[in-house]
Amino acid sequence: MPAFISVVKSICVLITAAAAVFSASQMDYPGKSISSSPASDPQKVPATALKIAQVRFSPDSNNIAILAGDRFLSNWPAAGGNPTASTLIASIPLTCLEWNSTGDNLYVGTSKSQVLLIDPTTLDINFRIHSEIEIINHLNNVGHEESLLSFGNSINSNGKLVQIPPKLLHNDIHKSIKNLPNLPYTCISKQNETGLFAFGASTGEIVLADLFSNKEPIVLTVIDSPIDCIKWSENKLIATSEGSLHIIDPSKTRCPKSVQISTKPIRYVEISNDEKILFIAAGSETVQVRDAISGELICKLTSVNEMVSTITLSPDGKTLAVGTCEGKVTLWNTSDFQIKSIIPAGIQ
Repeated sequence: MPAFISVVKSICVLITAAAAVFSASQMDYPGKSISSSPASDPQKVPATALKIAQVRFSPDSNNIAILAGDRFLSNWPAAGGNPTASTLIASIPLTCLEWNSTGDNLYVGTSKSQVLLIDPTTLDINFRIHSEIEIINHLNNVGHEESLLSFGNSINSNGKLVQIPPKLLHNDIHKSIKNLPNLPYTCISKQNETGLFAFGASTGEIVLADLFSNKEPIVLTVIDSPIDCIKWSENKLIATSEGSLHIIDPSKTRCPKSVQISTKPIRYVEISNDEKILFIAAGSETVQVRDAISGELICKLTSVNEMVSTITLSPDGKTLAVGTCEGKVTLWNTSDFQIKSIIPAGIQ
């Protein structure tokens, strides 16, 4: 009998242990995944979207460099398809992009007093150029011995942003632009035929400067509100401020023609190569297409129902790239206003 009782006790112990193991296997411990749960399926994890900060076509219009967020850089064929290269530059915040005149190098501005010289085919950093400007907001290819024109901000000892005048930059050599008025500049545009630069300021001034002549920079006109964007259109300037479009003829002293077209600031304007059409982004889900002479609305381009963050026209004028806050770049055909393709450059 004692032997029989001992056997029964052993069986009970085994049954109890098995039940405990089974029960523990069903408990949802912290960090434990249950394979049957849809939320734990890797395929169901929602993708994160990075705002498209800037888009730049290569000089031959065949490639598109895209900055998403402030770290993710990619290069895509303009004809569509997969990226030729992409990289996450975790060590330094990125701010802006610019190609050199031949398209074999990509300049990338940062907020750490550096301009990165990057191989567009691999996105490897080939060279780091020191900048006197801490936070570089704009880079423009000059096309002369001085490779770049840049401007932005630095932070003073009190932690406040201080506007730094535009600088001519070549490798680690900086030059100040002679006699350029000391203004809080916000935007810049280069006239391709003459190389003449126009600067817009937050105090309303529009300044013209020939960087490689002895001519003095001049204040062309003063708008009574901050200049948000400025673009050359042949021999005229298109400037925007507080939702108004200003068409300025530098050869005349009369007041510019102005058209109120938006209740929001117009941050981006692109002009078709035949100088007849304006593409305007004003903080909405659409890009306005307007007549360049009258300013009248032709149509609107809806960018997949996502808030527009930036627009860029290709050098050949055939493609308008529209970046969104949700991480996509829509490529529009400017001849018929149809979508060519959508690039998920900011989808992680």
